[in-house]
Amino acid sequence: MKLEEARKAARYSKAAVAGVLGISWPTYHKMERNPETITIEDAKKLAELFGVSVSEIFFAHDCN
Repeated sequence: MKLEEARKAARYSKAAVAGVLGISWPTYHKMERNPETITIEDAKKLAELFGVSVSEIFFAHDCN
């Protein structure tokens, strides 16, 4: 599952996720496009927010 798909499945906007992470919307947008830039701290927050594992966050671009 891609990060964007996980966000949409959890019914969050990019702006809402950026707010949870304490970052700007454009910064979060870049994270969705390039998951390699995600820090472990942000991955933990995203995993909890989206109800997925941390590994799914880090490897979201490799999974279908």
